[in-house]
Amino acid sequence: MATDTSFGMVRQFEDFLVTAIGDLPEISQIGVTGAATAVVPGEDGRARLKPAATDDDDKAGVGFNLNYKAGSQPMGMEARVLVSAVTDNRFFVGFGDSLPETDETMFDNPADVLDIGTQSDAFGFFFDQDATTKQIFAVGAKTNAITVNQALDSKYNLTAAVFTTLGCTLSADRKTMVFYVDGKEVYRIDSATTLIAAVALCPCVMAYEQGTSFNMDVDYLYARKGRAST
Repeated sequence: MATDTSFGMVRQFEDFLVTAIGDLPEISQIGVTGAATAVVPGEDGRARLKPAATDDDDKAGVGFNLNYKAGSQPMGMEARVLVSAVTDNRFFVGFGDSLPETDETMFDNPADVLDIGTQSDAFGFFFDQDATTKQIFAVGAKTNAITVNQALDSKYNLTAAVFTTLGCTLSADRKTMVFYVDGKEVYRIDSATTLIAAVALCPCVMAYEQGTSFNMDVDYLYARKGRAST
């Protein structure tokens, strides 16, 4: 069976063409401590993550479910996102080992000391306004240990009110990760050892405020993986 058809690959795509986030039972979402996650009606449809402005890392996020097990097959995800402002915020786009609704934290990078937070395994794109190097990072972690920590060229930083597509892939042996911005490969790591544990992962977008409220719009969320052989 061909692996580049919808029958050979597991594919999941959400365009948020609904009137309320609750109309999407397959979407895990969170909006805590004054934050909110909502759907913005319109021609394209989008989920709007709206962290509040209380400087205690209020968070909002959307994701699929834990159907993507690292190491079973190659996998990847992408999301087209827009931020209303690029100051006083933190965000993650990639795979995490828990659902957004479980309210775990996803990476932290104060003073360029990257930490996985309360999750154990994840990889994707991460930006932290509290970092000394205010650039978007390609990140990864395996069982609470950081395995990927690469600051990307500042030209890949998100621009306020401009959509950017962020995507990442993981090989079946868990030793290769590739990161893409607007369809262009911007970083690749081929490791002699595994970069993430063989755990179930969730494709997600998470936004955290750090003093100033902002919106992070998700135009679409997409994920794919090879089908299980047994």
